[in-house]
Amino acid sequence: MKKIGLILLIGFLASLTIAAIDTATTFIPPFTVTTLRLIIASVIFCGILYFLKPKYHWHARGIADMVIVSLLNIGLPFLCLAVALKYISGSLSAALFNTTPIFTMFIAHYLLSDEKLNPVKIVGAAIAIVGATTLLLSNASGLATSSQQGWLGQMLIIFASLTSALGVVYTRVRFRKENIFVVTAGQVLASLAVVAPLAFIVEGVPTLTSYAWQGWVAVFVASLCGPVAVFWLVFYMINKYGASLAGFASIATPFFSIIIGILFLGEVLTIPFIIGTLFLVIGVWSLHNF
Repeated sequence: MKKIGLILLIGFLASLTIAAIDTATTFIPPFTVTTLRLIIASVIFCGILYFLKPKYHWHARGIADMVIVSLLNIGLPFLCLAVALKYISGSLSAALFNTTPIFTMFIAHYLLSDEKLNPVKIVGAAIAIVGATTLLLSNASGLATSSQQGWLGQMLIIFASLTSALGVVYTRVRFRKENIFVVTAGQVLASLAVVAPLAFIVEGVPTLTSYAWQGWVAVFVASLCGPVAVFWLVFYMINKYGASLAGFASIATPFFSIIIGILFLGEVLTIPFIIGTLFLVIGVWSLHNF
């Protein structure tokens, strides 16, 4: 029950994060949104580390690992999501993030001795792949106004899922016994150091005073739910239950995202969207339950 509760909680928080980013990028450029999220999250984590004072032995290899994992887990997925939401809906993004467990499972099979593939997992992966392929071939966007570049948003999310899967397994290998707060905070700070200069190059100096209050509220919600709450819970699951189970953390997100998207963001459901999402979720669910 605890595992199910964690997955539902992560799914709900992740859906709020996606909806908030979708709203924020309406008022603020995507690279700037990502940078602001990382700044807010960094301040929060620095405060947590100051009060908890967890022990961590800093060394060159550990810092290098932190930078690598930060880009895989946070930097690249955050940027991809912020840009993808210009072309597809938050609910479709949430559905496609369920390709993460498939990538995680195959990568873990080759890199982790205790997380091997079996025939049932392969069948589950095949079902999920059918769902993802249905979404891709339909060029779905999930938006009320159809986008001819839905495929671009979808590919960005799939790429983000791949990097996240690599990050999950890398974390399992290199940070399995490290303090969760140190690992999470280190990744947020390292991502900020990389993403902030990139945002200045791509979008220039942000005009913070010109952004609408709705954009600022959305950024704060995305920061609190995303890097702070969700990533802490995911890393907790990695350390306690393993990399593969942590990869399933996104399975509940599409259901929450669909409800939020339809009720508050004007998103729409299509037959290919429903079929593809169902296949994805059933496939991912079967990976863990059979």
